[in-house]
Amino acid sequence: MLPLNMPRQGGFSLLEVLISMLLFSITIMGLLRYQQVLLAQFNLYTDNQYAWRLAAQALEIYPELIEQESKLKSGQWHLNVVTTSMGNGCQKMTAQVIMSGKQSVELEKWQCNEPVNP
Repeated sequence: MLPLNMPRQGGFSLLEVLISMLLFSITIMGLLRYQQVLLAQFNLYTDNQYAWRLAAQALEIYPELIEQESKLKSGQWHLNVVTTSMGNGCQKMTAQVIMSGKQSVELEKWQCNEPVNP
């Protein structure tokens, strides 16, 4: 039996601790899912930027081919460069990079040869 002048000790009950652990676990799981989505979007963004650079490089060195890119060599991505004659000595070059996941990037470049004056 406790003496009357001793204060009762306070604290958390087992139920309160379990509820707080449940809420903490749900919060951590939500933050982990959010981090996964952010990472996936960041990877998509970097792949798009890389594809734009690859298409621009393909147009700059045309008619040479890009052969040393690892994603092209492994078959993950495909690069198509098409040249169309537009008349008046002009050509339209189109570089299309098809990434995994059916996403693609397309870049066009016009090149016109000026007539030489005799």
